[in-house]
Amino acid sequence: MDDSNMRPASEELPASYVRLLLDACWKAKSIAELMPELPRGMKPRYVHVIDAVWHINAPHGQGMATARVSDVSAFLGVTTPSVTKLVGEMVDRGLLVKHANDTDRRAVTLTLTERGLAIRKAYVADYHAHLGELLAGITPEECATVARVMNRTLPLMRDDGWKATDNDRETNNRRMTDGKDDDES
Repeated sequence: MDDSNMRPASEELPASYVRLLLDACWKAKSIAELMPELPRGMKPRYVHVIDAVWHINAPHGQGMATARVSDVSAFLGVTTPSVTKLVGEMVDRGLLVKHANDTDRRAVTLTLTERGLAIRKAYVADYHAHLGELLAGITPEECATVARVMNRTLPLMRDDGWKATDNDRETNNRRMTDGKDDDES
């Protein structure tokens, strides 16, 4: 990776670029909302888990249960308890099968059911192929840059904890209702 465009962490990002980045985030949210509607009762997170299980099992074939809950959580970058809960829901909905290990009953591996495979084909493989054609003018480098920036931005903002103080909120609320800044008085 070429880091020639990296700025020192101590150098503040100008507000105009912060605005540009946040506007792009709003557009990304709008793009995500344009994804095909899922079947009733299907959560978007289920599709992520289905895709993770598919990728983890792929080297050995979809019939071979090698994906563990911890593998799925690592693949998705989420906590194991949240994946455990999703897996339970997905087993109940006929999307996944849990396979217990004969020697360690706690060691569970996962495979996709026919329904899970069909969901992945429709909402991942076919949809991504369609988008690949639609987005033909966008370069792989541009995609990698967007992904890299989003992957750096999310944890920074998630861990920040910045909150406007009560005084800041009070002043800003008064400005919004009065239609003027305190500096203008």
